[in-house]
Amino acid sequence: MLGITRSRSAPNLSVRTYSYPSFESFVSRHGDDSWHTWSHISEDKVSYPVRADQATSFTHPILYRKRSALYFRCIVFVLLGIQMALGSLQWVFTTYRWRPQFTHEERSMSVILLLLSWINLILAFIGFRRLQFTFPLNWIVFASAFESLTLLVMCLRLIELDLTWPFMLFGFVVVAYYTLLGIWVPSMLTANLWILIVASIVVVITSGVALFIRLKMHYYVPLSFCLVLFGPWAMYNSQKLFVSHMREAYMTHQYLEAAAKMYTNYAITVWALVYLYHLSDETLENP
Repeated sequence: MLGITRSRSAPNLSVRTYSYPSFESFVSRHGDDSWHTWSHISEDKVSYPVRADQATSFTHPILYRKRSALYFRCIVFVLLGIQMALGSLQWVFTTYRWRPQFTHEERSMSVILLLLSWINLILAFIGFRRLQFTFPLNWIVFASAFESLTLLVMCLRLIELDLTWPFMLFGFVVVAYYTLLGIWVPSMLTANLWILIVASIVVVITSGVALFIRLKMHYYVPLSFCLVLFGPWAMYNSQKLFVSHMREAYMTHQYLEAAAKMYTNYAITVWALVYLYHLSDETLENP
């Protein structure tokens, strides 16, 4: 059988890659406070042979660059504040100034197209990690996902004087309050169990107060959904940022992902508040 010869200068593409230790296995051996040690280890300039089918636009590992936790969180909340301000202004401006009138068919088609666009952008942004390794592309997808979700919420509730500032303010309060609740988790409980306990206690207290003061249904139904669904969702996003054993190693692009998830929570909370308010008012109180 004929042998296969290879030039001395040609690269050996079949060489095995060095197994770079994962952050999770490192933490399991050294404890939760080993992030700074891992950062120093990951900064070592070591060249690794890479297979041709694994190559990206970067020639060195970028997954474990050192990043201050405070600096990372500041970027996340600055981006979140910008998104919330721009989204709220766009909703108010569109509702009060343009006052668009769509037919049922036109609105349904717009919602379907925007929903498909937003789902595809989110899948590209969060699911396919390599798309985020090219610098301007992650910002482009981030801005496109934000804008498509903002337009989607607007089209879902495109009624004159519908997306008013009280709903936006209440959505902001829900995100801010439950973000603060997610910062601390008791040592004897898991993070998810703590979310369930907080949600159960708040729902019981709120239900008792609502029954005592005879709260109207078009206020009680949106409030209950916020306490059961959207508040714990914001609390979970907060724990991914602040609880050490829940977050991943801080990556170069992850502040965009965290801000996008938190703004998604805010936008859907505002839309659900408006929808549930009108739905309960029309069906439960005025049948």
